[in-house]
Amino acid sequence: MSTGMVTLHEIAVKHARKQKGMVDSLTEEAPILNHVKWKAASHGLWNVAERLTDIEGPAFVAPDAPLPQLSVSSDLVTTDLHVMGGTMEVPTQRARKFGGPLKYFAEKQNYILKKAGMDTERQLVFQNWLKGALAVKNVHDAGGTGGGFFLLAVRFDELSNVGLFDPDQFDSGRLLTIEFPYGGDEHYLHSPGYEGVLGYSVTYRGNFGYQLLDAARTVAAIVNIDESHRPTPDMIDDMLAQVRSKPGTTFIFTSPRGKIHGINPFKAERVRLTSGDKDAGALLESWAGISIVESHNIAEKQPHIKVK
Repeated sequence: MSTGMVTLHEIAVKHARKQKGMVDSLTEEAPILNHVKWKAASHGLWNVAERLTDIEGPAFVAPDAPLPQLSVSSDLVTTDLHVMGGTMEVPTQRARKFGGPLKYFAEKQNYILKKAGMDTERQLVFQNWLKGALAVKNVHDAGGTGGGFFLLAVRFDELSNVGLFDPDQFDSGRLLTIEFPYGGDEHYLHSPGYEGVLGYSVTYRGNFGYQLLDAARTVAAIVNIDESHRPTPDMIDDMLAQVRSKPGTTFIFTSPRGKIHGINPFKAERVRLTSGDKDAGALLESWAGISIVESHNIAEKQPHIKVK
């Protein structure tokens, strides 16, 4: 695995030592997010990457023949980072009943971060990887005619398929910066139902983004899986071949029922247990050495996807 890519846990260990448990809350209910690879953005709030478009490489020539010209053509691509976070408000009277605003917000932080992790995971699955696979037609059809589940192969690559973070944002020693607007003083609230009510606020902010420059070689899917329509082993192998799968940087992401109907029918002969990439004591099921990660955050059946 490339040393240039890290998980959120590895970011927290290096940069967010004051509150390492914050990342556990983010990923506790988001097992896919727990395996996403990230790298530092080149310019803080944006990342500039070089996307190769054409390469003229070396060739065999006769001993006295002129050597061929070598060339590389590329485009510079800029990816902006976005803010992961949100604001929570509490009316003054409620805050006082629970021991004050600081105590109230501290007790709710775990729930807030869990929801943020779950929402981020769904964003990555549907708006980045599955959308990318559909755009480049790296999609196999299991044959279901109604709503269905999917298998999603994702290979992380530090140039073409990777999360981005601002390395300068961790001055507070936390994965997400915690701030109290108005200096933590009582003020008029703005959230729905609380407009004009006096209370207190807290904000959580972190600068993260996602760079997908080569979907054709890093994401692929099998869609329209249901109770009576399942992929063949060759489909799963071909999906992995499309992304140039490698153990450690490639994963099969799916829902519990996507795994039940798409993977489990071949479990006895094709699925093995392997060690997790972060914890040797954590065992994951794998297909040809590629770990299978299931999440309840993508559990619902998706509308039928037309595969051309």
